[in-house]
Amino acid sequence: MFRKVAALSVAAVLAHAVPASADVISNPTNTYSFGSLSGSLTGGQQTQFVGETFTAPVTGSLTDFKFTLNSSSLTSLYAAVYAWDGSKPTALLWQSPVVAGSAGILDFSPVGANVTLGQSYVAFLSTYGIANNSGSATVGSCLNFGGCTANSVSNLGTLVWSTIYSDTVPLPTPNLTQTAWNSAINNFSDLTFSATFTSAVPEPSTWAMFILGFAAIGFLACRRKQDGPLTAA
Repeated sequence: MFRKVAALSVAAVLAHAVPASADVISNPTNTYSFGSLSGSLTGGQQTQFVGETFTAPVTGSLTDFKFTLNSSSLTSLYAAVYAWDGSKPTALLWQSPVVAGSAGILDFSPVGANVTLGQSYVAFLSTYGIANNSGSATVGSCLNFGGCTANSVSNLGTLVWSTIYSDTVPLPTPNLTQTAWNSAINNFSDLTFSATFTSAVPEPSTWAMFILGFAAIGFLACRRKQDGPLTAA
């Protein structure tokens, strides 16, 4: 009977030995179009990065994030996640393949985008460096002086963007001084954005199952040792 209980305890430990439930940062409000995200640099300086900063609510992984293009004639774009130092991206966590720049919700599922509780990051859409790209897009957002409540969303930062001039260095580049990005002054605007995180730290109930399971295994091993080997009659 005890062996059955021990086996069930071990099974329970394995079943619960997964990350804790997901944490979500979400600003679903889409009442304004931030524009525009440009596919090429034709005609001079163009904005080729648009994103949202955030503070990690857990130590774990960013597993999903979404932006919305309200309108788009873009051929293609990509998304990325970087560490954020308050004025610019500093270290790449994850970058998507180039995808179609169609209007609507853009949903990305990063792999290996590990974050640390309380640290700042930025997720963004970009057309920078894509050859033979064209078109432009407006990005779903809201204005916080116009009834948007994004400023009350925990861990949500602010809208940021980078406009490319001839001497702009928007991303970390060896031997070059990186250019600070623009941000919404006084956090006047946020993108329509959501991000889902999975904690790397087991919940208290999971730790309890671990302890129970290992205690059962230890007791069973000790009892077997005390009983000694079976001998033939």
